[in-house]
Amino acid sequence: MLLDDLMINLFLQTTAATLVTAGSIYTETTIAVIIQLLVILALSIQIARVYFLRILRKFTLRLAADIWWLLFIILRDASIFLTVFLGITLFWPGTYQDFAIAVPFQPLAINFFAFALLIMLIKDTDEEPKYNTLMTVFILIGTILYIFGTVFVTESAVSLAVLPPTVSLSTSNFWGFINYYFNSMNNPTLSIYTFYFCFALFGLTGLIAVIYSFKNSKLARGSITTNPNPIIKQTGQAEK
Repeated sequence: MLLDDLMINLFLQTTAATLVTAGSIYTETTIAVIIQLLVILALSIQIARVYFLRILRKFTLRLAADIWWLLFIILRDASIFLTVFLGITLFWPGTYQDFAIAVPFQPLAINFFAFALLIMLIKDTDEEPKYNTLMTVFILIGTILYIFGTVFVTESAVSLAVLPPTVSLSTSNFWGFINYYFNSMNNPTLSIYTFYFCFALFGLTGLIAVIYSFKNSKLARGSITTNPNPIIKQTGQAEK
C-alpha cells in the first residue's frame, strides 16, 4: 500500500513537472510568434507615416483628424513598446534551451526596438525629421534581424529538408548551416555570449532612459500642467 502511494505521488509529480515545462515552452513560443507580428506591424505603420499625414490633411473636421492621428500613434507606439516588453523573455538564459531562438539575431532585434523607444523618449521624432529617420532605421534593422532569424533559424530544418535541392540538413548548405550554428539549442556557447552582450546592451539602454527620465521629471510635470491638451503640430493645419 505504501509502495503504491509512493508510485502514485511520483507519477503525479512527474506529470505536473512535465505539464509545467510544456506550458512554459508553449508560452515562450507563443510570445516569440506574437513578437514577429508586432515587429512587422511597427515597421509597416512607421513606413506608412507619410500616408497617414496625407490622409490627415484631407479631414475637414478637427475631431476626425485627431482620431486618425491618434490611431497612428497608438498602433506605432504600442507595437514598439509591446515588442520590447514581450521581447524581454528572449534575454533569460533558460529560454535559450527551452526552444529554438535565433542567436544573436532575435535578441539583437529587441535591442534595436529598445533603441527606437529611447529615441522616442529623448527626442520628439514627429517634430524632428532626422530623429524620425533614425528611429525608422532602428525599427527596420530590428525587423530584418527578427524575421531573418525566424525564417532561417527557428524553422525546423528537418521539416524543410523535404524540399530539395535548396534545403538540406548538411552544414555545407545555407539553410543547414544557419539552422545549426545559430540555433540556441544547437550552439549553447553562442547562446551564452549572446545573452551577456544583448542583456548588457539592453540594460545600458534602460539605464540611459531612467537617467533621462529623472533629469526631466520636473519638465514633464510642467508640460502636463501647462498644456493638458496638446495640439498636433505635425499636420501644419490650422483650425479650418
